[in-house]
Amino acid sequence: MNAGALLDRLAAERHDAPAIATEGGWRGWGELRDRVCRLVGGFRDVGVGPGDRVAVLAANEPRYLETYLALARLGALVVPLNTRLSPAELEFQLRDAEAALWLVGPALLGLAEQAAPALRRIIMAGPSDGVRGGALYEELLASAHSVTEVVPVGADDVLGIFYTGGTTGLPKGVMLTHAGMLANAANMAPALGYGPGDVHLHAAPMFHLADLGTTWTALLAGVAHAFLPQWSPEGLLAAVERHRVTATLLAPVMVTAVVRCEDIARHDLGSWRLLHYGGSPITEDTLHRALRLLPCGLFQGYGQTEATQSICIMTPEEHRSASSRPERLRACGRFVPGVEARVADADHRALRPGETGEVILRGPTVMKGYWKRPAETAAALRDGWLHTGDLGTVDDEGFVYILDRKKDMIISGGENVYSVEVENALASHPAVLEAAVIGIPDDVWGERVHAVVVLAPGASATPEELQRHCRRLIGGYKIPRSVELRDALPRTSTGKIQKAVLREPHWRSQARLVH
Repeated sequence: MNAGALLDRLAAERHDAPAIATEGGWRGWGELRDRVCRLVGGFRDVGVGPGDRVAVLAANEPRYLETYLALARLGALVVPLNTRLSPAELEFQLRDAEAALWLVGPALLGLAEQAAPALRRIIMAGPSDGVRGGALYEELLASAHSVTEVVPVGADDVLGIFYTGGTTGLPKGVMLTHAGMLANAANMAPALGYGPGDVHLHAAPMFHLADLGTTWTALLAGVAHAFLPQWSPEGLLAAVERHRVTATLLAPVMVTAVVRCEDIARHDLGSWRLLHYGGSPITEDTLHRALRLLPCGLFQGYGQTEATQSICIMTPEEHRSASSRPERLRACGRFVPGVEARVADADHRALRPGETGEVILRGPTVMKGYWKRPAETAAALRDGWLHTGDLGTVDDEGFVYILDRKKDMIISGGENVYSVEVENALASHPAVLEAAVIGIPDDVWGERVHAVVVLAPGASATPEELQRHCRRLIGGYKIPRSVELRDALPRTSTGKIQKAVLREPHWRSQARLVH
């Protein structure tokens, strides 16, 4: 089934019911379908067809959701782009995906011009917004014919390409299918308790799969959508009150900001029943504050892009029962229904409770593979199992605990940072002989990027200079927050850098080796 066909059922059954919150009020499902069908026609008019890749660089807003739906119905592939990337990183992803077109938010036109000035673009705006630099989204809709037909898709047909960092230093495009996205939605909708009376607030970035996976879950359940264009804890609280939001998804760093916000008591949050968090581990202090200060139940999701969002979940009831069992709050929940998953040894055999192994899974939600990366696909998908690279254990009640990562990756504020990307940026500075990048604990961000650098003989550079150098090459969230200069790096007898030795002083007091 084409995932975009969900809109036809919603428009038929709930034509005038609220679907999308806009500055001018609520649009119904029927009006949303009309706009999406005209957008399909507009895409056809500019030459986009099934199988083409269309990138999106924009803040959270209704047009983002319309674009997702229109591209799905057309059989084209959406390529969401992280708005925090550098121009060079964006240019690589656009070239790698062979994007035919991209949609750009008005506030990001300067970044788009630096990244790919020659690529045809549509600006997500209307004539009254006073922006120039490309065709306007609203004018495209106004001139297009409505196309109501939905392109048929098979079980392996790809819905979108979602870029994630790579251990080689080059991002990989994860190919997720229509069938996989709908299977994830079917698994998650009952667990989240979503229904037609709910309002989901898009507060986490819509370019992240965490939000997109929840988007399709909400669509399957007929949930209305509201949008937070620019993140702030105060803005979130105001949006919950204004739109009578019942559910939202946040990264742990965002949850921390909310529970530390002095404005909580000033807002009517009575509608808010569910806070879905995930993307990185959360601190126990933030969890206890959230349980005490927020009116909503807490729902944790652990997953990864290659698994179409969800691998484990912890329900509000399980959070409440764990409040008297602090060790349980370190778990990421139980394996999600509908997915075959286990903590396994090297031969894919399930381990006994308490034994440490790799989290692996198989089933309809597993990615089709990495775009144009057959070797990396074969390494990740072995004997039908997706290898997550996360090391964990399961207790007697089926709760999963993530202890460490096999991959050389840092999760800071919900964003994946592959160490090699930062190391390559540092190594391009003429004063740097070698660098090792690790994640260290941080109460706000979960982990922060820390670089250990050895300068070339006779060379000089300050930590601040190295940080400025990185800012020109990689996204801001990847820049080392701290830089340590050393005379040498610890190595094994074979010459490999011992990152465990570099991490040990920072992690020795922690219960687990990831945050």
